[in-house]
Parts: sequence; C-alpha cells; structure tokens
Amino acid sequence: MNYPKFLDNKKYSQLHDEISELEQLSALSENLKRIHIITTKSYSSFDDLIFEYLSVGLEVFGMRIGIVSRIEDEDYIVCNAISPDNSLSKGDIFPLEGTYCREVYHSQEVIGLPHVGSLESMKDHPVYQNMKLESYLSAPIYVGGKLYGTLNFSSTDIRDFGFSENERDLISLMANSIGNFLFLNDKEQEILKSNDRLKKLVGYVAHDLRTPLGNIRSLADFIEVDSDSEEFLELIKKSADDSLEMIYTILDMAAMGTGKIELNKELNRLDNVLEHSLSQFNRHLEKKNLKIKKIFEDIPEVEIDYYRMEQVFSNLISNATKYSMPDTTIELSLKKQDDQSLRFTIRNVKCDDNDANDSQIDKSIGFGLEIVREILKLHKAKLWKEEKDGLYSSGFIFEIPSS
Repeated sequence: MNYPKFLDNKKYSQLHDEISELEQLSALSENLKRIHIITTKSYSSFDDLIFEYLSVGLEVFGMRIGIVSRIEDEDYIVCNAISPDNSLSKGDIFPLEGTYCREVYHSQEVIGLPHVGSLESMKDHPVYQNMKLESYLSAPIYVGGKLYGTLNFSSTDIRDFGFSENERDLISLMANSIGNFLFLNDKEQEILKSNDRLKKLVGYVAHDLRTPLGNIRSLADFIEVDSDSEEFLELIKKSADDSLEMIYTILDMAAMGTGKIELNKELNRLDNVLEHSLSQFNRHLEKKNLKIKKIFEDIPEVEIDYYRMEQVFSNLISNATKYSMPDTTIELSLKKQDDQSLRFTIRNVKCDDNDANDSQIDKSIGFGLEIVREILKLHKAKLWKEEKDGLYSSGFIFEIPSS
C-alpha cells in the first residue's frame, strides 16, 4: 500500500495561511517543550508513563483516541488507552489484521493517514466501517531492536492539511522514549532476578558452612595443649569465631535481601534488651579492661522485636569493644526525647585517632553494621554516626519511635 507522505514542514506551514508563522513556531516550541518534559521524567510504573504520554499526545496532535499497544503474534493487545467513551480498556485483545496498526506492523515505520475514507484500500477496513476513524497517526515501539507494539492516535475528524514532518518526528520521539523505558525496565528486572539468585546461593553456601565451622569451634574447647601450643589453639578458636560470625551475618543479610524477615513486635523496655546483650561481652570487656558507663533516663516501653533489637545492640557493642583502646570507657545512653522517641547512643575511644580507621570500623564484624541499619529500618529508625566529642572519638546513635 502507498501511504500518504508527511508534508514538508515549510509546505505544511503555508497551508495554514490563516495562522501566522510566528504562531505556528510558538505552538511547535510549546509542543517540543511538553514532550521533552515527559521524555526526561522518571516514572514509577509503565501505566503512569503510558497515561501521561497519551494525555499529552492527544493535545499535541489534536486527536480523540490514544492507544499504546503490544503486538504478540497476530494479537493486538491494548496496554492502555484514552477514549471519549472509555470503549477501550487495558488488556483488550483484537486481531492485528483488524486494526489500523497492521499497516505500522508490516511497514515498521511511522504512518499518518489524514483521511482514511479517501483511500480505496482502507474503505472496507473493519475499524473504518465500525468507528469511522478518519485520521490516524502511529509510530512503532521498539524494545531492544525488536518491534514491541505501537503508539497511536486517531480521530473521527479528517485532517484537512495532512500530517507534517514535525508531527512525525514528535511521535517518533515519544515512541522511542517508551521503548527505552521498557528496555531499561526489562534489564532492571533481569538484574533483580540475578541478584535474588545470587543471594539465595550465598545463603545456601553459608548455611552449609555453619555446621562444620561450629563443630571446629566446639571441638577446639576439648583440646588440651601445652603452653607452647596454646597461642595456636587460641588462633584456631578466634578464626572459627570470626568465620561463624561472618556466616551468621551473611545468612541475616540474605534473609533481609529476599524480604523474608518479619518483625514480631511487642512492648518492651530497651534497657532490658541492652542489659541482656551486654552480659554476653563480659569476657571481652575484662580482656581489655574496658569499663561501661550507663546513662539511662526516663525509659518508656516501646514496640520492638526483642530478638532483632538484641542483634542491634550486640553488633554495636561488639564493634565498640573491638575498636576501643584498652583501659578506656564505653558509654551507653538511653534517653527519652521531646517527641517521646527513645534515643540510644554508644560512644567509645577508638584504637587511634587516624581518620582512616573510620572505614575499618564501618566494615567491622562482617559488615554487621549493615544488619543494624536494616533492622532499624524495619523499626522505622535510622542509624547515624556521631561526630568526635571530647574524650569519646567514635559513636553511633539511633532513635526508636514511641509506640
């Protein structure tokens, strides 16, 4: 079929002699601006993107019906549509051969039909017979080099002056933008799926390593050695402890990454949770002769997951004991704020004052601070690092909202 050609912009302008050239240029500039805005805007969903493109396109091209379609085999599937009587809905399926878009599909180019009734080959078309759509402008949508579907606008009004090259370029720009969105969205979904598979694999490996490492650590306690070998035995125990800590961290991170962690919240006092966590570090505190200074003021009950908050405190206390200088003090503070939230602060003196040590602290205990951040996020709280303050050179703070 010989499709009507798009009119040269200069000739198209001359046909509109009742509209000044300045007015036409102003209208074109405004249309370009509107399309530029929607092509550079971020969209949270494909439906949002389609609706805005169709709404703007109907105004820019002066049409009454706008459709974004997907073509699969011989099916024409409506992704979304805007029509005066809402006769078209998302998910509607029609035979491709019964649509004007079959012309775009076969030609794989932008097509503008300003007066369908004047074309002998189109007079008997089912769309024309049933809906009397006289004007039609459509562009193919490509995703990754493959034809996905079409962006098209139509109306029962005849376009007396046809379609200009500018209009062809504008609808091409819109169709290309939709295709790019779909392409990037597909790639994002592939990355997310690959990431999920990787998290599961890491979780499986960590789970399988947990038992043999636990056995090594348990058996090490039963080994009797002489004084010359005691240092090596302690090294084995420490290596097993560090490895187990990392394994549990990986398992927790894998669970969080796949959204499998659900909080079991109940009203509890945070100081009780903190005291229980602290009791597990007596040996570490004694080994470095670290003192604990507690400042607990007006502590209300808050809604928390006891086990998960114990993880938070254990990670932060472990971090502090590991990086504190011997014979220093770790300060633990729990205070109610003016907004009734409860603020926890932990401060300690680092091993040295080198700023480079900050990165080591953040990455300590198998990225345990990442678990802390994730658990606090589930509690609608946020962890932040405290600036150096007098005696204490390292600290972390978070606030738990009141119940």
